[in-house]
Amino acid sequence: MPNYLLRFIDSGPRSAVENMAIDEALAMSAGQKRDFACLRFYRWQPYALSFGYNQSPEKLVDLKAVAESGLGIVRRMSGGKMVFHADEHTFSLVLTLEFIKEKCPEAKTFLDMFRFSIEPLVQALVDTGVPARFSSAREMSAGRGNHLHCYAAAAGHSVFAGQHKLIGAAGVFRNDCLIIHGSIPISIVHPSEEIFLSHSRRDLLVKMSSLKEFVDDHKIQCLPATVAMHYAAALSCNLSESELNETEKQYAEALLPRYSSLDRPTGSE
Repeated sequence: MPNYLLRFIDSGPRSAVENMAIDEALAMSAGQKRDFACLRFYRWQPYALSFGYNQSPEKLVDLKAVAESGLGIVRRMSGGKMVFHADEHTFSLVLTLEFIKEKCPEAKTFLDMFRFSIEPLVQALVDTGVPARFSSAREMSAGRGNHLHCYAAAAGHSVFAGQHKLIGAAGVFRNDCLIIHGSIPISIVHPSEEIFLSHSRRDLLVKMSSLKEFVDDHKIQCLPATVAMHYAAALSCNLSESELNETEKQYAEALLPRYSSLDRPTGSE
């Protein structure tokens, strides 16, 4: 296997549509070149709701009310449930399937690969002072009746800190690459219940953990770079601070119309 490069991209704040287009553009690039992994951190401006690929936003929120509120709204290519993106670090991770198999040959299932892929993140959080851990069997059995909120349910790859879920994450395979989206709240911000349809409002009150419960502002600010260094060390990759290249910018630009619509793209997984 060639010596892999870990591209670390800190994009800062962008719109919901731009963020999802950039993530897919990077996944397309990794799927074609297959010689790098990518870790991207970013924020949301304005704050936004993202929905899992298989959710139906129009059945959960009042789309007119969302537009009038000034919030962004977007459908992710990854699965999972709704996340309200406010004061948080958001990350996306792209790893080729052959890279995962080379680094962790015992990983056979999607869950195995997912846990392997975010273990460096969990360790980075622990080393920063956040008591991060994977969810327990008891925690995975809770919240199954909530059909709206990502933080209401836990899977085997979910990350908790203290008594509540800290990281909402979901993944998807495209072009033999695993793409993961993850949300790490800095502080807890809840969306207005007025933008949700009445039957969804009962699912909004979800307890979550946040970084500010455990660490100071300086560590929070440095977290993306800290996570990148942990990934490079854990995966034996050369770390490179990076930006989108011209081809990736063109991919992202072409994808903007797709993510401007909440419809499921034809032909996508």
